[in-house]
Amino acid sequence: MPAPRKIKAMVMDLKRYQDDVTWYRLKPEIPIHCRPGQFLHLALDGYDPSFNWPESRIFSIASSPFRKDRLDILVSPKGNFTKRMISEMLPGKEVWLKLPYGIFNFNDTINKNVILIAGGTGISPFVSYLETLLDCGPNYNKLFLYYGVRDQGLIIYEKLIFECENKLSNFHYNIFVENGDNIDGIKIKKGSLKIKSIIESTKSLENPIYFLSGPKNMIINFNQIIKESSISETKVIFDSWE
Repeated sequence: MPAPRKIKAMVMDLKRYQDDVTWYRLKPEIPIHCRPGQFLHLALDGYDPSFNWPESRIFSIASSPFRKDRLDILVSPKGNFTKRMISEMLPGKEVWLKLPYGIFNFNDTINKNVILIAGGTGISPFVSYLETLLDCGPNYNKLFLYYGVRDQGLIIYEKLIFECENKLSNFHYNIFVENGDNIDGIKIKKGSLKIKSIIESTKSLENPIYFLSGPKNMIINFNQIIKESSISETKVIFDSWE
């Protein structure tokens, strides 16, 4: 695993969604080597090596590591720091990064049936994995994405999902929206992610592996239901955050 480095990066582009959830594209000063599923620390203030690392927050890398000239992240403003990010991180802004970190990865997907379960901005590490598959080709048997959001204005990666549907073999997706109607060109289901239904529809798959990413409470609840379903803990990998 590459040793973490401290580097500068520039905000190249951004897109705002509902509730100021914001997608950012950063250009690192040097090419980055990381793995799908890893994360970075982002600091808004300048870093002086003779002093401590400035205040920062953690974000999953939401882009393929094979696209070394950019790093994408998804930010949901929850506290003072992330609200400051939304205000200050405009194109041309310089930020500092420490990366890569994390052991959440997709090494065990080869020749397996893969089930990705994402709540809200928990889609981020899965984006890195999906883009990597587009860059390198499928290495799984079948791939299922279950993606749940509160409102249809919070569906972030519909274009990527379209591309995966067109270019990746045996890729299937289900998008759940708690509040909203059908959107032209994208298949959505009204309601929330229901882990029991997901297990019921995937339990007959041979050699499945489950990846869960989302708010901590979602992961705790889903993981408990999975355990009660007699699915081996070795087949469940999760990434939780506040």
